Amino acid sequence: MSKGYSLHIGLNNIDPANYPGVPDLNAAVNDAVFWESYAKKLGYETKSLHNKSATDKAVLDTLNGYAAKLKPGDIFLLTYAGHGSQIPNEKGNDFADEKNDQTWCLYNRELLDDELFEAFSQFKEGTRIIIVSDSCHSGTMAKALPDGSDLSDLLADGLDRASASRGLRSRKLPLSVEQQVTQRFGKTVYQPLQKKYKNKAQVEGVKASVKLLAACQDDQTTFDGDANGVFTESFIDLFKNPKFKKATAETLIDEIRERYYFPRPNFFQYGGIIPSFDRSFPFLIEIPDADKVTGTRDPDLSPSKVSRSLTAEEQWDDVKVKRNAQLLIETTTPLSDKLVGGKDIEILEQKGNSLAIELLNTPHEHAWTAAHALQQALKAQGVDATVEPTLSVSPAQDKRATREGDINNPDFIKEWPPTHGDTTGRIGWHLDDEHSQLGKAQKEVLSKPGAHVRIAHFDTGYIAGHIGLPEKLDLVNQRSFINKEDASQAIDKADSGQDGHGLGTITLLAGKKVTKSDTFDEYEGYIGGMPFADVIPMRISESVVILNDKNFSEAIDYAIEKGCEVITMSMAGKPSNRMARAVNKAYEAGIVLVSAASNCWYKGTGALLPKCVMYPAAFERVIAATGAMYDHNPYDVKFLKAEQRAIGTQYMQGSWGPASRMSRALAAYTPNTPWASTHHAFLRSGGGTSSATPQVAAAAAIYIAYHREEMEQKGYYQEGRKWMKVEAVRNALYESANRDFAEWEKYYGNGILRAYDALQVPVADESKLEKAPSAESSLFGVVETIGSFFKRRKLFRSTAPKPPEEAVAMELVHLLQTDPRFFETFSTLDLSDPAAVEKVIETEEFKNKIQQSPYASGYLKEAVLME
Repeated sequence: MSKGYSLHIGLNNIDPANYPGVPDLNAAVNDAVFWESYAKKLGYETKSLHNKSATDKAVLDTLNGYAAKLKPGDIFLLTYAGHGSQIPNEKGNDFADEKNDQTWCLYNRELLDDELFEAFSQFKEGTRIIIVSDSCHSGTMAKALPDGSDLSDLLADGLDRASASRGLRSRKLPLSVEQQVTQRFGKTVYQPLQKKYKNKAQVEGVKASVKLLAACQDDQTTFDGDANGVFTESFIDLFKNPKFKKATAETLIDEIRERYYFPRPNFFQYGGIIPSFDRSFPFLIEIPDADKVTGTRDPDLSPSKVSRSLTAEEQWDDVKVKRNAQLLIETTTPLSDKLVGGKDIEILEQKGNSLAIELLNTPHEHAWTAAHALQQALKAQGVDATVEPTLSVSPAQDKRATREGDINNPDFIKEWPPTHGDTTGRIGWHLDDEHSQLGKAQKEVLSKPGAHVRIAHFDTGYIAGHIGLPEKLDLVNQRSFINKEDASQAIDKADSGQDGHGLGTITLLAGKKVTKSDTFDEYEGYIGGMPFADVIPMRISESVVILNDKNFSEAIDYAIEKGCEVITMSMAGKPSNRMARAVNKAYEAGIVLVSAASNCWYKGTGALLPKCVMYPAAFERVIAATGAMYDHNPYDVKFLKAEQRAIGTQYMQGSWGPASRMSRALAAYTPNTPWASTHHAFLRSGGGTSSATPQVAAAAAIYIAYHREEMEQKGYYQEGRKWMKVEAVRNALYESANRDFAEWEKYYGNGILRAYDALQVPVADESKLEKAPSAESSLFGVVETIGSFFKRRKLFRSTAPKPPEEAVAMELVHLLQTDPRFFETFSTLDLSDPAAVEKVIETEEFKNKIQQSPYASGYLKEAVLME
């Protein structure tokens, strides 16, 4: 039977005679107390050394005692919380990656990592050692201030500045203290110790299986807290979650990296290889074959990278869509052409005053922390810049069947209508006179000589060769806006895990005639809503779950350039100033922009998205496409029949509300619409507001093509008046919409699409048209409301460096759509109501959620919590 032994070291204070001027820590002893209590619960025989009792002799004697005591199969847990440092050594050229000794600052002196390795080498083969080090190490040589050319250095500098300005106490020795320690004790204390290890590799002779979980990289700083250090606090949270009871050491450290990315936790393992130790929860005492050693491993001393390797399908279908953060830097003056990304940043694109970058080790959820840090670092260099994230990631359930079409099931989604028992339940039902009326409207516009219209299709592109692609697919003007792709090819990747989302939506929009042999002998005719339109495919994302607002904005410019009159986009995400400006451009250019309201899930792994209209659909200059089912009820599980609801499906449902975001919404039919596929010509299981959006866009295009002459006569194509065309189209669609459902305004905004009836609505006179509020001004109003509240808070009353209040306010808007604990708030809050917004922010419940959120930056937490 295996036994467990543990030692828990915690030092809030160290001997001032040996470390002059070092400030005390708050939480290091608390960390040691937690780890000891945790070890006792697991059955360890424990010992602790705090403050004055944690001397070099006490620690080494204890380690040597345990080395003699442990037998193969036993485990030793060693935790340390306190200050850390680095001392340069003079190792030979064969040890080029060991030019500094990492140290723990014990009460009377620094303990070298070589001393720890020597102690570990005394443990027998077949024993296990797990180390948790909540400390940090900093170089003793003064680092030069960043010169402004290396963005990674600027990011690190900005993060340090942010931490210092917020009063977080570093667990590294101050540089002045390190220098004094080296000057006073280097020759007498540390050099004699280092001489012993000059020609010895650090882990030479270690036979035990060792795993080290460290709070940060060797060149980074970790921070103290009020109750616990940030690293230990993360473990405390993880241990509360049953999901991690069987997690491996690597899984635990990867999860902590997802929770906060600076500093970046580190993981090393070396010595004997015990396979069951690698596969098990690392703190368990009793594991199978605990003493079975199959080989040895050397440590990888290079900086640890964030592990985010996923298969093509997992990359999009995993609940946590693991994408690196991307930022756009915009400056008032041109940026230097000598900029380099450095070790943590890749420069994606540089144009004049703007720079697009990817942060290689930063999860997208933490993009605002990095954005604020870079903005502050650039400001310190004399560069006035705005820095904002560009990616919105909308995670989905972890099964491909929860997507808009299930490639493994060509049949209807059984939980949702229609079924084969319905009289019209067949492919193409959504086009009939009882539903969208798009089939009848097509015939009407076909009878109009010279009718034409051009549509921009914003999505993941198309897959060449499918039988349902539009007849007038404009391959000459197709465009990809994805970085590092051929801009002239908007072709989707069939193996991306999405089964061609863009293919599905483009055929619903304007698909050509299909035969019964293509549709399970169920339908013959045009499969798309407006099959006579010129359609330009524009690939703005690799996946429907990722919206890049930079790509979106550039695609808007391109659509205007190419004379498009309708834009369809079955995607949604977070707002930005760039997005708002792009929406305004499209509106003023006379383009009807139709965007998916968004989807949500009501079962499975939990709430993954807010249940509400997302952006850009939430802007009043955009038509938000919501969903209505085959039976004309809202696309919401609440309206399924009781026997259908009982089936525990994991499929998505549509999003709607709050009322303030529904004034320009319109519903179309979903789910169980035809969905073009690479596995079958068509599936019956198209779903989501992705299926509703192209129907609405097709109806808008039909109206424009049919009523073009009238709108031209009224002057709606003249510069400065083109927005009237948008409003005339929307007026017809809204006025003709079906409103038989009692709560149509709540769920549909303006009703359910009736394309043929819309054609019968004359083009409205100018006197009837009202210009919609600017997207930019409405977003600015939201940001201004929150920003004006922040201006009165302590953070912005102080003279300390900080980001602009508008940037912190925008971060809060994004956080409401990132952290599930805020989804209900975002789904119901009227962001345009200053009193309502302030009332929510000032509640203790909201403040507590901000404090607990792993994604909120320190600046945001300070702005909300400190009055």
